[in-house]
Amino acid sequence: MNSKSTINGQYLVLLSAFFYGLNPLFAQLLFQEGLGAEMVSLYRFILPAIGFAFFLRTPQEHWAEACRSLLLGIVSGVSIFGYFHALETLPAATAILIYYTYPCFSVLIGWAIFRRVPTQNAFISAVLVAIAASLTVRPEALPNNALLPIAACFLAPLVVATQVQYLTNPRQSIPTSNRMAWITFGHILVLLPLVLLVAPAQVLPTSTMGIMSVFGIALLAAALPQLLFMVGAPRSCADKNALTGSLELVVALLSGAVLLGEHLDRLEFTAIVLMILALFIKQVESQSATEPSLES
Repeated sequence: MNSKSTINGQYLVLLSAFFYGLNPLFAQLLFQEGLGAEMVSLYRFILPAIGFAFFLRTPQEHWAEACRSLLLGIVSGVSIFGYFHALETLPAATAILIYYTYPCFSVLIGWAIFRRVPTQNAFISAVLVAIAASLTVRPEALPNNALLPIAACFLAPLVVATQVQYLTNPRQSIPTSNRMAWITFGHILVLLPLVLLVAPAQVLPTSTMGIMSVFGIALLAAALPQLLFMVGAPRSCADKNALTGSLELVVALLSGAVLLGEHLDRLEFTAIVLMILALFIKQVESQSATEPSLES
């Protein structure tokens, strides 16, 4: 992998993190419309699923990787519902904090499961992310019976961390559009039956802002960043991909403050500074020599 390709890949992953950071903004706008977590989760993936349905056709030699992508989508569908349910029932800052600990989980999962020994810089960056996230905790603001939403919310960073590590160097190379189609289809396999089971009283937004938020969460916060990540991740290193997600927390907090009028105090500003510092600590691609090629 040449250095120019690596740099380009890192920029694509960084841009994907920016758009992923818009998820809490669009989700909270849809909650204000009266939609529940199950509908918000479905809207996030239903439009991309329709668009990518044309790319589900898969040659026989790629069926194993298509099934792995489908499994990633199914597990991710469960986890994203848990995250949006937490956003709906917990203080937004707490749910966002839990979700954006995934760069830390990604470094640990990469080390424990994928045998990618993190560099010293990666450890330092992960610690900074953990400290920054912990600064936004408000235990006194948690409602009663918050244990289940918190536990469900923690599933999301674990799943995202696993996806980051796997998609950085998947077992088999298949076209990006084909992989996205199967992952998105996996989301729908979980979320559509969930919506039918819950039978929500309200299924459509009631205002122009709500309709725009549906397209925003589906296209700007789901389809576009997923495409950017899948193209960029194999061209970058696992450590950098894992920790670039720290930008998401910065975008989530700042967009909530600027567009929704949420208050950011001294600790949250400190968290943003630490996240940016973690983002700019150079990650060395030390494991490239031992990882198999994408073309193998």
